[in-house]
Amino acid sequence: MREGREDVSPTTEDPVELANRKPDPYRHILVALDFTPHSSHALALALELVRLHDSKLSLIHAVENSFYPDLGYDPLMIDPGEFAELDQQIHDQAVLRMEQLAKSLDYADVQHDVLWGTPKSAVLSYAEAQKVDLIVVGSHGRHGIAKLLGSTAVAIVHSARCDVFVVRLAE
Repeated sequence: MREGREDVSPTTEDPVELANRKPDPYRHILVALDFTPHSSHALALALELVRLHDSKLSLIHAVENSFYPDLGYDPLMIDPGEFAELDQQIHDQAVLRMEQLAKSLDYADVQHDVLWGTPKSAVLSYAEAQKVDLIVVGSHGRHGIAKLLGSTAVAIVHSARCDVFVVRLAE
């Protein structure tokens, strides 16, 4: 049973009765942002849900460590510490953008974080640690098998322990 939401395991109850039962409200909604203009659409839809359910809202953005192969060498030689300063600047800029965004929202209960790591791992770890019961994520859905949703969205949908609302982003 998921904390804060009704159990959705198979049951012998009447399907009509189940369909007419009002689900528990979402208590904590997480929005994964990438700061593109398209992700504002996912945030707008999440804000509607947050207001409807009177939920706590969390916003997160993930910053990955840079990976720059040196193509002048064979095999590839990479010094992970070489780009640490650039990575920190990217992180610091993301923190500022997140603070500005959170302040601009017309909603009181907003938590926001910029986390190190891949978007998938950051979203899933945060959702688990904060007992999130709905993740809202945008999807570009442009590449290969991920055309159905998008690689990050697909990974989150398949691995999340809570509900996931995937918002199709305009291309």
